[in-house]
Amino acid sequence: AKCVEDKLIIFDITIRLLLYRSDVVAAVGCAKDALRNLGEEFPEDVTPDVLIHFIEETKELLDGMANEELINLKLMTDTKTIMAMKYLARLSEALYIFRPGDQPIVVLRMVQLSLTHGMSPLSPLAFVSYGSFLASSGDIREGYRYARIATAQLDKVGQRVAGQVIAYSTQLKAYVEPVQSAIEFHIEGGKAAMICGQISYLLLNSLLYDSCSFWSGKKLKKVISQLEQTISTARQGKHVLLLGQIMPLYGSVSNMIGLPDNRDMLHDLRVGNTFNSKAHYFNNMYTAFMFRNYEDMKSAIEQYSKYKIGSWIFVFSSSVQLFYEGLISFFIGRKENDNTWIERGETACRAIESFSDSSSKWNFENKALLLQAEEQFCSGKNLELAGTLYDKAVLSAKEHRFLNEEALALELAGIFHLKTGGEDRAIKYLSEAVEKYKEWEAFAKAKSLERYLEQVNLKITISVAFCSS
Repeated sequence: AKCVEDKLIIFDITIRLLLYRSDVVAAVGCAKDALRNLGEEFPEDVTPDVLIHFIEETKELLDGMANEELINLKLMTDTKTIMAMKYLARLSEALYIFRPGDQPIVVLRMVQLSLTHGMSPLSPLAFVSYGSFLASSGDIREGYRYARIATAQLDKVGQRVAGQVIAYSTQLKAYVEPVQSAIEFHIEGGKAAMICGQISYLLLNSLLYDSCSFWSGKKLKKVISQLEQTISTARQGKHVLLLGQIMPLYGSVSNMIGLPDNRDMLHDLRVGNTFNSKAHYFNNMYTAFMFRNYEDMKSAIEQYSKYKIGSWIFVFSSSVQLFYEGLISFFIGRKENDNTWIERGETACRAIESFSDSSSKWNFENKALLLQAEEQFCSGKNLELAGTLYDKAVLSAKEHRFLNEEALALELAGIFHLKTGGEDRAIKYLSEAVEKYKEWEAFAKAKSLERYLEQVNLKITISVAFCSS
């Protein structure tokens, strides 16, 4: 390299190759070296005080600025700053995988440069990422505001990062608007990424669409078909990190339908990768919970807890993970009479309630009601209230088109009535749950519940015969 510009070209090629090979640590180091050449220094240790400083500086710059002002910022012209934005974006991408706690200061710096030097083609990515940061900090509505601003900025600076921006903004949209319709924007995000030749962001949109399709109750034959197409594209492009996220979900869907589960064939994809390990153990605990494999469920949630790292990229599946963590914690706490697990369930319940109150009743009301019902069941103080909450959870899931969670609420209501002496009502709820699981096309789960129902009927028959004699 004969000059700084030559060095920066080499840095860019090197970072892309390192990320492609999943050598994230080296990619982070290379990006930081490139930024040093542009006069941008970052602290090695991002302490809470450092983060607060970056947040306060950013909020001061944004203070009083209306949406239209942010959408119509002047264009960035300084070549050095434009290059800095490019390497900040590369660094942000690598830190998301390697050290997510450090990522916010990179995004905050990108926002600051956009506000002081004007918008570059990467500024929409900075603003949507800032929106994700605000949402993960508890202000979902304000985060969604910046997601909408970022989407509008694309029309001003071009579509270079449209695939990423639409991916992140759609996940914020899924917290505020009905998730079943909100996720359709991922299809547009995938098309935008394809136009720009960004296969990784085509896959990201596909993965998020497939994931939300499953968790929002879309029919499972369609979901498995979508996943198989996404997996095929990821394998062709050798996108190892994304495969590590997709395969555990594919395993869960396969198990619910009754297809072979190939997730353990990809053990190497989670070695040394916290995000892939988290996805693996979450899907394991979900499957074990749904099929009532108690020991596997408890083992999986204990492993999952080790990888419960915070991420400020706000995705709908995080709320799903919290929901099932709460249900499983109540289940374990009730079985083992352990208040530590029950308190963990209560923490999840309060968080889902806050989503329902501040973000979207459509997406979260039924989840909050079901967790509240389980909480009352664990308490045992007001079983009548528990029964009412189960019924409300069923009705809310039906009204808001969460077929999967309607089936689950019916099943848990049946178990509640069975354990509290209401055998006739239990059989009614469990029978309805079987039909709903079949409607969802979760045939293996329906068959498993049918076998359980047969055992319940047999026990009741034997009990009645014994009492008669």
